[in-house]
Amino acid sequence: GDDGRAIAVAPMLDDHVQQEASALALKHRHAFERSRKPTPEALKVPFEVLETAYQSASQIMMALLVPRVHPWVPVMSRWLLRREYPSVLVAPSLAVFISGVYAKLTLDVSNLLRLPPFCWVPGPTLPNLLHPLSPRGLELNVVGSIVGVCIGRGVVAIRQGLCFSLGSSLASLLGGECGCMCHLAAVVLHIAASFKLSPMIAAEMSLALREAQFQGRLLMPLVISRLLGTCMTKVLELASCSWGRAAEELCLGRTEALWWDGVTDDDVPRELICPITGSLFVHPVALHGMLFEEAAARKWVQATGRHPVLQNEWCHTGELLRAVDVEALIRRLAVEAGGFFGARDGGQAPTVADCHDTPSAIAPRF
Repeated sequence: GDDGRAIAVAPMLDDHVQQEASALALKHRHAFERSRKPTPEALKVPFEVLETAYQSASQIMMALLVPRVHPWVPVMSRWLLRREYPSVLVAPSLAVFISGVYAKLTLDVSNLLRLPPFCWVPGPTLPNLLHPLSPRGLELNVVGSIVGVCIGRGVVAIRQGLCFSLGSSLASLLGGECGCMCHLAAVVLHIAASFKLSPMIAAEMSLALREAQFQGRLLMPLVISRLLGTCMTKVLELASCSWGRAAEELCLGRTEALWWDGVTDDDVPRELICPITGSLFVHPVALHGMLFEEAAARKWVQATGRHPVLQNEWCHTGELLRAVDVEALIRRLAVEAGGFFGARDGGQAPTVADCHDTPSAIAPRF
């Protein structure tokens, strides 16, 4: 490389190396498959049409009850239920959550029994349908209700802020009160947000349920860990902008100060090439049975929360498993070639022979 020292590796692609690399890659794949509890055919899936409709209904109910009960609600209650509805609710979010869980459970059971109108809507077959009274079915019901209430409250807060700012701006431009126009714009915003967000939330809930079944975990801790991981990623991204390269390196867990040079894809087995960087591994890790360069995989997962190759596969940085056996194979090839690692700081790079005893000895220093 022009900005430091690198390693020169002679072509080592022979049958023995190819077989060893393939065996190691297959070993990590089988280890991951054994760690998964059910097979893909045994996974239970929710009725996404019902989940989407429920998310929209929850968010619209929040719009009607927060910050105060809409005048339409008592009128509809007297007309449909023949009873009076309170004009003020002490805890509207709790009321929506409790009534939502009850209503969702009733709808799920009706769908399970294929009662009208669910018998007219195509959905998952009965063997693959998530049972509403199973632990995961009840958990999905509770998590979906919490998400619907939280999203609804957030949209209401945005709606109120925009209504206030839009009303002030229109009043200053046009003069007088523009309350009717502002309320109409707020209603359109809330309905559009509900119908836009609901399919996305339902799809994400289905993916979370699938991963919870694969990992043998409860849905609630999985969703919380995803949320905390996303928040931590955003905080670290802001920290990297504020504190510079040092914070970014702490984010990655390892600096990218070491690399290989003089190696083409034909020199090594393709199992030793990272799918993200397209280069030979330096610090390989296994993620869901596939091998990646640690720094590149960590950065990808922190930014997206998804697997770099497998579509719609959730993952987190805690699932990165160091592939010591693959790293040992790469180091052995380098030792046989008599090369050394590159160092971006321009200092004396350690030879591979000096780092032969322990894989951790080749880790870059801050």
